[in-house]
Amino acid sequence: MKFHYVLLLLILGNIGLFSESEEVFFETQRKRLNSSDIFEIRDAIDRLTFIKSSRGVRDILTVLEGNPNFPTSEANAPAVKFYASKALAKKGDKIAVPVLIKTFQKESEKLVEHKLPKQRKISDGVADRYSNSSPYFYEDGEISMVLACGEILRALGSLPFSEASEGTIKQALAHPNFYIRSSAADAMFESKRKEFLPSLSEALGKEQIPYAKIAILGGIVGIERLPNQNFKSVTEFLSDKDPEVRKKASEALRRLDLRIAAPYLEKAIQVENHPIVLSQMKEDHSYLISFRSP
Repeated sequence: MKFHYVLLLLILGNIGLFSESEEVFFETQRKRLNSSDIFEIRDAIDRLTFIKSSRGVRDILTVLEGNPNFPTSEANAPAVKFYASKALAKKGDKIAVPVLIKTFQKESEKLVEHKLPKQRKISDGVADRYSNSSPYFYEDGEISMVLACGEILRALGSLPFSEASEGTIKQALAHPNFYIRSSAADAMFESKRKEFLPSLSEALGKEQIPYAKIAILGGIVGIERLPNQNFKSVTEFLSDKDPEVRKKASEALRRLDLRIAAPYLEKAIQVENHPIVLSQMKEDHSYLISFRSP
């Protein structure tokens, strides 16, 4: 009897310690989210992302909204909104949807289309020497608001559906910035909703920029998952002169998720010379030929 009493005390003591350490963890991350160091903020977001419970979602939402009283603060940096959006997509909680929409509407209205052949800058959504479009080849310290808004859209597409998120994504498909249009197409793919196919098809007929065009095609192919003319059009982009477009075409074939796409990637891999694109193609090819349970 005495043994059981001691055991019960130990269990209750451990529960108390666990609860206390849990509270310390969350309080520590909240303090780090208020840091002036982007990389510390990102690490705190990551730690809150990969806990099993939904605790921390509201803290990440607060970070996404930023601090209106100090507009030049690092807490309002595009990189913070970028990583917060990624985290919210992983958490999958629908309470994030209204804040994501509000933040996107606020930030995206400032973004405009880039007119070639002007030299692109980080403020255009680019941080790379290799390509004129280059929305994916970036480093942590070079993330622009264009990239952040694109990530917000993808998060909206992956979260539980709402009429408000659908309307926001559809409007973004006609945004003046090509990367925002591309991200809207990605969001439609993430949603897996066939109702988006007419909007994607209409946008495809109007699109002139190759990167946005392959993104829209990738959305269509990913939702349809059929070896049709759209699939064949994607394979043609594997030989585009822009490495970003080739990378996006590779990702589109992965979305198709049919082994029939593997030979096209094998051929593209043989001639690819851009290290990032080559790595993506190899990863996508491995995925297509791997065995997965239905």
